[in-house]
Amino acid sequence: MRVFVFYSNTVRTDGNFKDLYKSGRVDIIINSILHAFFISNGLRKNVIFDMSLNGPPMPPLRVKIESNPETSWSKKDISTLLSLSIKKFLKKGNTNPFPGICVEKENFRSIIESYLSLGRNIYVLDKSGEFIEEVSINNPVFVIGDFIGIPKKELKWLKNNSKFVSLGDLPYFSSQVIVILNWILDKMNYYTGFYSTEDKFAELKRRLNI
Repeated sequence: MRVFVFYSNTVRTDGNFKDLYKSGRVDIIINSILHAFFISNGLRKNVIFDMSLNGPPMPPLRVKIESNPETSWSKKDISTLLSLSIKKFLKKGNTNPFPGICVEKENFRSIIESYLSLGRNIYVLDKSGEFIEEVSINNPVFVIGDFIGIPKKELKWLKNNSKFVSLGDLPYFSSQVIVILNWILDKMNYYTGFYSTEDKFAELKRRLNI
């Protein structure tokens, strides 16, 4: 599985996402999910996007999305899916509100430890890290921060069990980081399968005579 762990300092933990910017920069999460899973006319298989949400009013919260063709979503309604998933968990205790979605009351360190227990190697994206093209990537879990970054206390803890890697000197958006990481994994031929969604556009193509 391709695994991305995303640390958010600000995204609200009550699912109230009426304004994506004012709800703790939910827009960053949405763009990151979009680039983790979706390709042109396809949805990547074998991808996990694991979120550690630490915004108000009741942090922390873990929301994990795994590739699943039964997930009722598209590129346009990711925020709705996240909002409903969190609200179903908070109101009804539903830890699996939709296919491929898991919501739990779990903190960041517990998430990382769960992957370590599976024998996964943790790679933390950090500007002080070693250039990624000079690092041997093996059975990876990539840890990415939001626009604020991973808190210093968590970075200090991660140094004991992780490898810090960098994409270079340019400060990329979180979603851009995921695009680059997916490209690197594609070059490695690491879980490159995908579900085709081309049939969704078949009728449009027929009407346009394409």
